[in-house]
Amino acid sequence: MPEYLFSLRRDGSAQLDGYEGTKSLVVIPDRYEGHPVTVIADNAFSWQSFIRTVVIPDSVTVLGEAAFSWCESLVNVSIPESVRTIGEWCFIGCSSLKSVVLPPSVRKINYSTFQSCVSLESVVLPEALRSIGPEAFSECRSLKSVSLPKGVTSLGDNAFASCDALESINIPLKMESIGSNAFSGCVSLKKFDIVPDHPVFESDDGVLISKTDHYLLFYPFDRSDPEYRVPDRVRVIAEEAFANRQCLESVILPETVTAIEQKAFYGCKNLKKIVLSPNLTRIGSNAFHACSMLQSVNLPPRLTAVEYSVFYACLSLTSVTLPESIRIISPCAFSGCSALAEINLPDGIIDIGESAFEGCRALESVRLPDSLESLGAHAFGSCVMLESVSLNPGLRAIAPHTFARCSNLNSVTIPDGLEEIGMEAFENCENLLSLQIPESVTEIAADAFAECRHLMLFVYPDSYAKSFAQDYGILFSEV
Repeated sequence: MPEYLFSLRRDGSAQLDGYEGTKSLVVIPDRYEGHPVTVIADNAFSWQSFIRTVVIPDSVTVLGEAAFSWCESLVNVSIPESVRTIGEWCFIGCSSLKSVVLPPSVRKINYSTFQSCVSLESVVLPEALRSIGPEAFSECRSLKSVSLPKGVTSLGDNAFASCDALESINIPLKMESIGSNAFSGCVSLKKFDIVPDHPVFESDDGVLISKTDHYLLFYPFDRSDPEYRVPDRVRVIAEEAFANRQCLESVILPETVTAIEQKAFYGCKNLKKIVLSPNLTRIGSNAFHACSMLQSVNLPPRLTAVEYSVFYACLSLTSVTLPESIRIISPCAFSGCSALAEINLPDGIIDIGESAFEGCRALESVRLPDSLESLGAHAFGSCVMLESVSLNPGLRAIAPHTFARCSNLNSVTIPDGLEEIGMEAFENCENLLSLQIPESVTEIAADAFAECRHLMLFVYPDSYAKSFAQDYGILFSEV
């Protein structure tokens, strides 16, 4: 059986399609039946964990997608100067690879080309290089420094994310764009080498800022100052710009800031104070997720939505001021804010999403505004101190699990117009002794009141609620 599997291409050259040998040293032939081998096919050596060294002949011009992916024992690879294209994922997961010299004709490093090469310490990039794609070197945890050639114009999203050992990197004069989270999780990154007259980027004591679109892109992990005042020229706090910076206790945003992108302050466990710009129009999802020491927040007057998981698991959050402009509280917005004892929902809110206040264990009462049209499943689930709820007249349904496990809930006002009570809506509400069901209700899930052991329903004669109580053996009294 031959070790190498080949096929012929239309141009008369040969393509290496696969390897069925067992040698740790692989020397790829330069010809097949007289035809030059020019292409290493997609996945040709994928998951060949016994391979330690690969020598590629100078007839090859293309390394296909995932050609050497997850060759976990690969230590050395010789890439000849003839290679012009290296496909996506080509060396992803080559966890033993320590150094790479890329040939001079390569102009682009594609998506995830060297992702998860955790032992990679050195990479020599060619002068012809113009762009580095998304996640190209993400999770290269041993890479300490990178010298970007002067012609590089762009870095893709997460290009160097989770390069734990990366200490410094230069930003070439022609660099025009740096993608989201390009340096996310680079805990050792202390400085950016940027010329003073760079037209697009600047470094303010290690803080990377885009001068053209006024984004604050990266705040160094090793800064010891407990307070940081964002410069006035900044308009946007980029995605993950401050994520997991444990030194920060206070951040003050200037009036110029109009947007905070998703996960901007994710996991800042010691952040106690955030002064928000009055001109903010958007705070992205998970922006303050798990900021467990954050105590109070005054949301500015131009916000219309509290987005997904913005304050999820902010365990010390006791005070939130919502402006009159708020129309939507998205799913999980305040979920797990176990110290939040009170929330004043302004008139005008039309939607409270799933699990929006789930696990707010200190919350004692809620008044839902008349404008509310939708209340999501689990919205107030496990609010164990919640004693009273007044539902608004415009609400048509109580979604599944909305008040499940609210063990102290003893007063619920259900208005005329409600039509449906979903499954386990009041499950394990042990202190709910009575509940009046309006005639408008035409559907109640069989387990809507599961484990409500002492509940008596007050129902109207000939109503659906009366039939429901009779069918499921629930105590009832006619009104």
